Amino acid sequence: MATTTARLTPGTHNPSICAQIVRNRLREAGLRACRPVVKQVLTRHHRQQRHLWAQTHRCWTRQDWQKVQIWCSP
Repeated sequence: MATTTARLTPGTHNPSICAQIVRNRLREAGLRACRPVVKQVLTRHHRQQRHLWAQTHRCWTRQDWQKVQIWCSP
């Protein structure tokens, strides 16, 4: 966290630096905060179903895929 880093990092001219300076310097360096994504673990049944789906669709042509309607939930 920026607050912890600021507390533990001595400044050049001041004995301490603020957390916002740490955030700004990290952003300037191209570093962004991110959290690991928590995903549902695939069960054996899920894997079997995905494999079956892949097997049934592996020979589809471009024309077959163009018939698939794409929908988005509201």
